[in-house]
Amino acid sequence: MFLLVQAVTLVRIPLCIAFAAILIGRGLQFAFSPTLCLLIGLLVIAELTDFFDGWLARRLDVVSETGAMLDPFSDSISRLIVYWAFSIAGLILPIVPLGMAIRDITVAYCRIMLAQKGRSVAAQWSGKVKAWVQGIGAFAALLGPVYWETTGKGAMIALSWIVFLLTMASIGPYARSAMGGEARNLEL
Repeated sequence: MFLLVQAVTLVRIPLCIAFAAILIGRGLQFAFSPTLCLLIGLLVIAELTDFFDGWLARRLDVVSETGAMLDPFSDSISRLIVYWAFSIAGLILPIVPLGMAIRDITVAYCRIMLAQKGRSVAAQWSGKVKAWVQGIGAFAALLGPVYWETTGKGAMIALSWIVFLLTMASIGPYARSAMGGEARNLEL
C-alpha cells in the first residue's frame, strides 16, 4: 500500500512531462481541439493526484516522512515543468517559472534549517494557498488564448504577475519559521 501511495505521488511528474511535450511539440489550436482537451485532461489528473495521494495515505494508514517529503518534491517539479512549458508556449511570462524555482529552493533550505533545529517542516498555510493559486493559474493560462480574444494579452500579463507575486509571498512564513530561532538567540 505504501508503494501505491508513492506511485500516485510521483505519477504527477511523468504526467506533466507528457503535458509539456504535447504543449511544446504540437502547439495549441484554440477552438477546443482534441489537443487542448488532452492537455486539460492531463492537467486535471495531475492536480487530482496531489489531493488523492494524501487522502489515500491517511485512508490506508501509510502516512510517512518519505511521503511527506515526496509530495512537495513532486508538486514542485511537476508545476515547474508545466509553467516552464507555458512560458515556452507564450502562455505565461518567463518570470513565473523562475520565481517558482527560487521559491521552492528557498523553502527547501528553510525546511532543512527547521529540521536541523528539530522543528516541524510541515507545509505552511502559505504553501497551500500558493498551490491553489498555481493550480488554478495553470488552467487559466492553458485556456488563455480562448479568452484573450475578449480580454487581450493583458490578462496573461496580469495572471503571470498574480501567480508570481503570490508564489514569492509564500516564502515569508517559511523564512520566518526558519530564522525565528536565530533572531531569538541574537536578542538574548
